[in-house]
Amino acid sequence: MSAVPDKVISLAEAVKKAGGRALLVGGCVRDALMHKEPKDWDLEIYGIDPERVRELLDQQIGNVNVVGEAFTVYKLGPDLDVSLPRRERKTGRGHRGFFIEGDPEMSIEEAAARRDFTINAVLQDPLTSEIIDPFDGRADLDQKLLRAVSPKTFPEDSLRVLRAAQFAARLEFKIAPETVDLCRQIDLSDLPSERIWGECRRNSRQSDWNGCSGWA
Repeated sequence: MSAVPDKVISLAEAVKKAGGRALLVGGCVRDALMHKEPKDWDLEIYGIDPERVRELLDQQIGNVNVVGEAFTVYKLGPDLDVSLPRRERKTGRGHRGFFIEGDPEMSIEEAAARRDFTINAVLQDPLTSEIIDPFDGRADLDQKLLRAVSPKTFPEDSLRVLRAAQFAARLEFKIAPETVDLCRQIDLSDLPSERIWGECRRNSRQSDWNGCSGWA
């Protein structure tokens, strides 16, 4: 695994002393398991209410940039985001039609279940290096397979179709047949052009997309 930055370790220790638990989530864990250096870090804090989290951040970091309304994401510089586990409820059409709220009392498995692909639903404790993998994401990493976490909630967000193509091309992974079927069922007409371009530009070479044309 890649070396975890000192500021992440310090914050995780402060969270532990306050009675909570801080876990690395998403792309930083995925990349480290693939022996790639993470470009940024995402830390999810369990067991502490938002007000106490903000106090800890102020003590450990100083002024932070707050993003979000119903739920809170704290941006600590260009490479570290801190958030609470959050619940999502579909309320309207498209990738923006969700009601989202932070819930520090969620279980780890319940929080991970909202993620898009199993390879992004692996967590790591930065203090112990323990890997928490409720949906067998490591096995899918070994097989270079992109698989949806939840067939029920995956189709609710149309942006995930583009993310499937982007991940498959960038990581050179195959997409699980059942996930391909889910992607084909999703209406993409609600996606604004800037979001489409945002996913496309993540690939440095246009040729990277050739492998995705067979299931579009």
